[in-house]
Amino acid sequence: MTPSSPIKTLQTANGCFHYQDEGTGQALLLIHGSLCDLRYWRWQLPALAEHCRVIVPSLPHYWPQENVQTGFSVYQHARDMHHLLDALNIESAHVLGHSRGGAIAMQMALEQESKVRSLILADPGIRTPQPESHANFKHEALQAIQEGKIDEGLAVFIDAVSGENTWKRMVRWFRQMVRDNANTLVLQQKEPAFYFDEASFSALTLPVTLLGGSDSPAPFPQIISRLERILPQAQSHFISPASHGMNLALPHEFNQLIINHMTTV
Repeated sequence: MTPSSPIKTLQTANGCFHYQDEGTGQALLLIHGSLCDLRYWRWQLPALAEHCRVIVPSLPHYWPQENVQTGFSVYQHARDMHHLLDALNIESAHVLGHSRGGAIAMQMALEQESKVRSLILADPGIRTPQPESHANFKHEALQAIQEGKIDEGLAVFIDAVSGENTWKRMVRWFRQMVRDNANTLVLQQKEPAFYFDEASFSALTLPVTLLGGSDSPAPFPQIISRLERILPQAQSHFISPASHGMNLALPHEFNQLIINHMTTV
């Protein structure tokens, strides 16, 4: 699946970035999650670009990039996104992160809050120090991928974060995108975890909208509930009927919540 908007390439001292850039006005940065890339936002870019300037990158290590030398972690990717905004001469942006991208968005705010105008966190993937009973799926998925059983491993991962049999129902372009990024699970398995830090989170003063799918599996509803208690300017919305891929299942509702957020902060 080829994106409808041209993919731009930016070579900087901090690496090469592939991204899409459409619209004018306030800047909105969209950060994808695990196994995804800039194609994940296919139903957001054209609609939101009618209201603001939308920056849609593929994180370093993800399609179409190869042989990236920088480290793979939430912390490195947060720095990468700041470097991209700097290179585009964007002083501050609204930042939307989905799943693992939500952790990256949060780290961006913790590192340089003045450059993050607001946060929109969609089922953010933020860990707690307690053992996660569901975490075995990551090991099972990675083992299958390393054994060459690519689709089997991807099905395990996607079904765990989005609900049983989600992989079977996925359309062709989504499956291809996930296959293109299968090897990033090897890197993700080794990255330092991004944990809840109540003291740091509660010190953030920027507006935050938390988005969840009505049918998203654990731990995402619990993460949103905890963040709403911790973050001083947070409010939550649940999109129904939808699971973890809420922006694909109900794009009009998802996009409208983003527009409402940006017009009220």
